[in-house]
Amino acid sequence: MTGLPAPTVRWAMFGFRGRIGRKSFMLGIGLVIAVQAALLSHFIGQQEGSGAQGIAALAFFGMGVFSVWASLALAVKRLHDLSLPGALSLIAFFPGIAWIGFILLAALPGKAETNEHGPPPFPRPGDR
Repeated sequence: MTGLPAPTVRWAMFGFRGRIGRKSFMLGIGLVIAVQAALLSHFIGQQEGSGAQGIAALAFFGMGVFSVWASLALAVKRLHDLSLPGALSLIAFFPGIAWIGFILLAALPGKAETNEHGPPPFPRPGDR
């Protein structure tokens, strides 16, 4: 399929077109969690009531926006790999169901054939 974006970290974390596999999904979610943990650690380490704590809190809020966007983008592309509509990613806003969805996205293998969202993310054995 022509016109598909190049597979870059920027595309994986912010774009909603194309497909990603299980490993890319897990790496992306891991990156989001690592950045959240680093910012939270920095925020906690600031003196209470200081200007630095205010700046760290603002950065942590910005990270929250990034986290929601990146997680949705990763989920949409992972759903595309499963030949499912990206709108199902909105399940992430329902906490009880979100964990089940996350586990399924991390565990289910993608479709080996090209679908309306493009070719498989990486060649699979026997795809020559």
